[in-house]
Amino acid sequence: MQYKEQNSMANNLYLPGEISSEPWMGGIRHKIIFEGYTAWVVEPVFPTAEKKWFWLPEWPTAFPERNGVKELIRLGFYMVHINVFGKFANETAVAAMYSFYKYLTSLGFAEKGAFIGMSMGGLYTFRFVETHPETANCIYADAPVCDLMWRCDNNRPDAVEVSEAYGLGNNTAALENHPLSPVNNYKNMVANNIPLLMILGLADTVVAPQKNGLLLADRWREAGGKAEVITRASWGHNPHGLDDPGRIVRFIIENTFAR
Repeated sequence: MQYKEQNSMANNLYLPGEISSEPWMGGIRHKIIFEGYTAWVVEPVFPTAEKKWFWLPEWPTAFPERNGVKELIRLGFYMVHINVFGKFANETAVAAMYSFYKYLTSLGFAEKGAFIGMSMGGLYTFRFVETHPETANCIYADAPVCDLMWRCDNNRPDAVEVSEAYGLGNNTAALENHPLSPVNNYKNMVANNIPLLMILGLADTVVAPQKNGLLLADRWREAGGKAEVITRASWGHNPHGLDDPGRIVRFIIENTFAR
């Protein structure tokens, strides 16, 4: 990674092909076009020596004061994101994410980071980390999509977008019990001892926890994995995070520096 000489404040990060930079959540957000996708890195004012990072695959600007994002930036973590929205974590999306990961590590970023997956971001997180478990220290998932059938379960007409993304055309029924749904595809993460923190609202009607987060957490534990689940009986799909995000921040710090 390249830095301007004798300057410890933010805005020292150099990204080839940068198209813009602006203050964001106490850091500087640097935007680039990476292999045709908009991507960005938020540079903290005082980065950790190890260039620690966390990744939000979807909804990267949502609830930063509740999900630990603002505090983690303050503590010296970089935040990274590449916008592959609309691909529903299919193979193309996972490949683009991995290419961006390799780009970041080539710039000196840590080999492993934390993943924050909110809603559909959970689907991207689990699909990516299951494919590349060597990239992750830990996962914080909030009301995550863990079953490719979630739109079908809600009778949403746009469920066909998911089946199309997975090469199934308009055959949405083929998404049922799909082998790439995180509820069926998690054993690499467990085998690599990746800790999971999950926050769920039991009144969520957008992403039903019983068929998504709760089911995955149960299977994760049954397979010998470490999963902590925080449930709130009367809580819906969002706001994501916690009124006091300290528990989230501690989870990420403890697992990032311990692994």
